[in-house]
Amino acid sequence: MLLENNPYPRDVRVRAEAEALARAGYAVEVIAPRARGERRREVVAGVRVRRFWTIDGSEHGVAGFAGEFLLAALMLHAAALRALVTGAEILHLHNPPDILFPAAALFRLAGRGVVFDHHDLGPETIEAKLGPGPLVRFAALCERLTFATATHVLATNESYAEIALRRGGKRRGEVTVVRNGPPLAWTTVTVSPRSGALARVELMYAGTLSTQDGAEGLAPVLAALRALDPPLEPALSVVGGGDAQPRLEAELERYGVRDCVTFVGWVDRERIPELLAAADVCLEPAPASEVNERSTLMKLAEYLALGRAVVAYDLLESRRTLGDAALLVTPGDADGFAAAIARVARDPQLRARLEARARERAHALTWEHSERALLDAYASLRAGAR
Repeated sequence: MLLENNPYPRDVRVRAEAEALARAGYAVEVIAPRARGERRREVVAGVRVRRFWTIDGSEHGVAGFAGEFLLAALMLHAAALRALVTGAEILHLHNPPDILFPAAALFRLAGRGVVFDHHDLGPETIEAKLGPGPLVRFAALCERLTFATATHVLATNESYAEIALRRGGKRRGEVTVVRNGPPLAWTTVTVSPRSGALARVELMYAGTLSTQDGAEGLAPVLAALRALDPPLEPALSVVGGGDAQPRLEAELERYGVRDCVTFVGWVDRERIPELLAAADVCLEPAPASEVNERSTLMKLAEYLALGRAVVAYDLLESRRTLGDAALLVTPGDADGFAAAIARVARDPQLRARLEARARERAHALTWEHSERALLDAYASLRAGAR
């Protein structure tokens, strides 16, 4: 497995897949960037991990990202070549970015399998970060080449599966939907929700803070809650981080609500249920965009698994995931978002209904369902090779 975008095992999807394959008897090796304090080599839950040194290009604009990707590409291609020579049967590519198709082509020429794990829409993500231009067209070319060199595609939802068929030119049997999802055990974690109408509401945002995630849009929402008559006092915990955190902090200062936000940072995954259980309402402020409409956000399934009431903007894949277990608001309507939070906080019956419905929906979204699909896809690859 080649991974550029996150350290391992912090990347939840990659960790879940790698450990599932290891439990099924595969010898799994993950090549990933090395975060501070991590060892260059170790075995994590049966998965062999090799880490490479890289740079963080997030603070240096386009040039910084280009340097980071170029260095990572060299390291990952060297690792892929070593794996090919030493007999690896399958190369499993994780995006973003879509820069690993040369390694995939070598594996295909050698008669080996290539899995493209389609985490993110590369061209749309580049456009959301940097605007339209030649980099978007280059990203689209890289995506086409990655699809072309893949034996099989793992899509995170039906929207991504449609893209693999239409834009990637894959056949239906070459695409498997493997959704992101929390473990089934999370749906049985004991939660003690607060009762009655709330004058102070505990809010939670869990996940990456990047340009397309729209977390800075929470600042006017918090200000609107305080401006209600009567006011509702918000206390927001932000679990996670990313290159857009400075922008979020600046917006909080501008709206005068920095004092009601706690930045928890990245935490071990095992702590997530405990943190989510303390929230009254969980938030998804991602704005309407091509990439957000088609992407299923991991945090939504996690919110549901813990039986949390959710307020989110009404996007295609968010609606498919949340259904009637959330209040969905017209995208971009910060005042409407605040009003929805206030409804949940002040109406204990509504809150209880959303919490119960969340856990009902969560069972179909747990990782155990996806794990079966992953193992079936790998079994078909091996059968085809034989």
